[in-house]
Amino acid sequence: MDNHEGCLYRNQLGFYMILRAKYVMPDSRTIIENGAVAIQGSRIVDVGLYPTIRKGGTPPIHDLDEATLTPGLVNAHTHLDLTSSANSVQRTPKFTDWVFQIVGKRTPSAIGPSVRQGVQQSLAGGATTVGDIDGTGGSAQILRDTPIRKVVFCEMLGFSGDSNYTGLARLATYLGTPPVSDSLLTPALSPHAPYSTSADIYRQCVASGLSICTHIAETKEELEFLSSGTGAFVGYLEAFGISTAGWHPPQTTPIQYMKTLGVLQKKSLLAHCNYLTDADVTILAESGASVVFCPRSHHYFYHTDHPIKQLVDRGISVAIGTDSLASNWSLSLLDELKFLARTQPCIRPETLFDMVTCNGAKALGLEQVGRLEKGWQADVIAVQIPNDSRPVIEQILDSSSENLLTVVGGKICYTSNRRNSSV
Repeated sequence: MDNHEGCLYRNQLGFYMILRAKYVMPDSRTIIENGAVAIQGSRIVDVGLYPTIRKGGTPPIHDLDEATLTPGLVNAHTHLDLTSSANSVQRTPKFTDWVFQIVGKRTPSAIGPSVRQGVQQSLAGGATTVGDIDGTGGSAQILRDTPIRKVVFCEMLGFSGDSNYTGLARLATYLGTPPVSDSLLTPALSPHAPYSTSADIYRQCVASGLSICTHIAETKEELEFLSSGTGAFVGYLEAFGISTAGWHPPQTTPIQYMKTLGVLQKKSLLAHCNYLTDADVTILAESGASVVFCPRSHHYFYHTDHPIKQLVDRGISVAIGTDSLASNWSLSLLDELKFLARTQPCIRPETLFDMVTCNGAKALGLEQVGRLEKGWQADVIAVQIPNDSRPVIEQILDSSSENLLTVVGGKICYTSNRRNSSV
C-alpha cells in the first residue's frame, strides 16, 4: 500500500481517489492506455486518460504502474460455507457419493471461519461480487460484516412428507423475517434442486418475488430421476429417510420441469446446466434466464463436454462461478477465467470476460456493476499482465496474470504483496 491508503482525500462530496494504470479496460472491448478511474465515495465519477483526470484536483493517486484496471469480477455461484472443506473430500465421479461426504461439514463452529476465509480468497482472486448459496441460514449474518458485494441465496429443501413440511415452514419463516439487506447485500432464494425440493417449494419461491437460483441439469442421474423416477437419487433420498413412493416423476427434462413450475419466467439463475437437449436450449433462449457454468467443478466431477458454446451461440447469458472448495481447487475467479479460456478456445476472449463481469451482474440482478462507467459502483481490480505484444484481453487470460488490487464500493479490500505502487 502507498502512504495515502486508509487516509483518503475528502472534499465536500466525500472520499475521493484516483486509480491509475498502464491500461484501463472499462469493458471487454475498450482499452484506454495510460488511463485512470476516479472514485468518489462508492461510485466512479470519471474514467479516461490519466492526464485529463488528474487535472481535476490533487486527491490520493494509486499508481498501479504496468497493470490493467478492469471491472471487478462477479462470481455468480459459490458455496462459501464449504471453504473449510478444502482437501477433505475425496474426488469421485459419482455425485451422490460426493454429497454424502460433505454432509455434516457445515457445522455451526465451522461456518463463520469458512465464510470469512472464502471472502478473503474471493477478493484475492479478483471477485468483487459473489452469488453465495447459504446452505444453513448462518452465512447471511456473517457476510453482512464482510466487504464483498453479495447476493445471498437462502437454500430451501424438502422433497416429500416431513421434509417438505419442514421446508415450507422454513420458507414461510424466512419470507416473514428476511435478513436485513445493506448496500452490499441482497437477499434471495435457492430452491436447491428438483431431486431435493418439492414442486410446492419451487412455486412458493417463485411467488416470493425474490431472485432465484437453482441447481439444475447437473448430473445424468438427475435426468433419469425426473424422467422415470429411478436411479441413484432414489437411494440418496431413502438414506435420509425420505420416501419417493407418492412422487410421480414429471417425465420431462429438468429444464422443461422448471418451465412448468414458473421458474424460467422469473429470469432465474440456473446453476450448472451440464446436460441439455436442443429443445432445452431453445426454451432457455426464449426465457431470458441466465446460466452459470462452473468450469473447474465441471472438470472435478468428470462431466462430459458442457454445452457452453451452444448457449453462447443462441444468445443465452452465461455467467461463471467457482462452486465450492469441496469441488474446486481455489476460489480465484481469475483462475477460473483462465481455465475456461484454455478449455474453450473457440469462444472469443471478450465473450469470456463478459461472463465474469456484466453477464454475472445480470445473472444476479445487480445494476451498475460489471463495467467501469461514470456513476456506476466503484468495483475495480488491477491485474498484472505480461505486457507483451498481444491484445490486453489475451494477456489478462495468460497463466501468469495476477490480481494486485481489489476495490469494492470505493474501498480497497485487498492488495497483493507483489504490488508495486507509487504516487
